[in-house]
Amino acid sequence: MKNRLVGKIWLGALAILLAFAPARSGRAHEAKCPHCEADVAQDTPEQDNEVALKYGKKRIEYRCVMCAIADAEKSYKGDLKILAPSEKKGKPVEISRIEGKWSAPESTVFIGHKIKHRYCERGYRAFTTMAAFTVHVEKNKAQLKGAKPITLAEIVQIAKSDVVEDKKEK
Repeated sequence: MKNRLVGKIWLGALAILLAFAPARSGRAHEAKCPHCEADVAQDTPEQDNEVALKYGKKRIEYRCVMCAIADAEKSYKGDLKILAPSEKKGKPVEISRIEGKWSAPESTVFIGHKIKHRYCERGYRAFTTMAAFTVHVEKNKAQLKGAKPITLAEIVQIAKSDVVEDKKEK
């Protein structure tokens, strides 16, 4: 009888603790982009959004491929890799900078369209083919009206000009 009473008291205490415990968010992790300071867009069941820069043993997450390239140009010397989400869930496009030269798989295209940063996970992406680019732009035509495909060299140049603008503002 006494053991049952003690058990019920413990069960009641546990229920009270759980009722007042802070609720945990369903997101695995949240972070701010080190370049633009907006929240890093999390992956969804339909598409990957997180961009990762690998520099030595560091792995830094960014909101979009434009932020990762701009920050690489501004903050990191030497060789590095950027894993940019592609149209294929779980299969990012690997962008490398080795001895100052940028490279990506030959058929890779990017979106060349100025977009509000709150939509950059849709706008600043890598695609493995022109066909994949076209499908994505059509699917997101409200934000990507007039979007054109650009090469890695062109997106790097745009990112470099973004870094120059950052320096002028300071």
